[in-house]
Amino acid sequence: MADVNQDSVSPESVSEDEKTQKPEEVTEGTPPTKAGDKTPPNLLLESLQDEREKRRELASRLQTLEDSLNPSSPSDSEDDQLASVRAELADIKKRQQRSEVLESYPQLKEIWSDFEEFRSDSDNKGMNMKTAAKAFLVEKGLLEPIVKRQGLEKPTGGTRVPLSSGITMEDVADLRVNNYRKYIEMLKKGQIKISQ
Repeated sequence: MADVNQDSVSPESVSEDEKTQKPEEVTEGTPPTKAGDKTPPNLLLESLQDEREKRRELASRLQTLEDSLNPSSPSDSEDDQLASVRAELADIKKRQQRSEVLESYPQLKEIWSDFEEFRSDSDNKGMNMKTAAKAFLVEKGLLEPIVKRQGLEKPTGGTRVPLSSGITMEDVADLRVNNYRKYIEMLKKGQIKISQ
């Protein structure tokens, strides 16, 4: 084993701070020096004031950021005005819906109170007013059935007779005699109809 001397320290392991540091003289009866004891008081005061100023600036920046992120809460008078405007708007919407429903279903005018009762029922609450009106009228049997039109409309083009889109019997006979292949092809496709 190698004999290691603990007192010997290599010159590379000694840092620059340790080389420049002088051993402090400690005398009995004097307290040890603290950090900042050797700094002149005016420098300490100046750095303290700088630190306080930086804190004030940061606090004001923080406050402006919080104010910009959180909109200011409206005052009580603004709340009251907003609530009255909302109530008025809801009343106007309700009147508009009522007039639209009465325009679509005029038979509801006479039985509006029954319709309001129908809407206040727990099963029908939250239903659109037009849908509720239609359901109410169907339930009461007051909705007229929609009459469906039967068939196609009659032509109203005048007295002129449309041209027939087929070929005449003479053309069929001529085709059969002169061009038999085309005649057979047209017959298979259903373009020639032979009536008896």
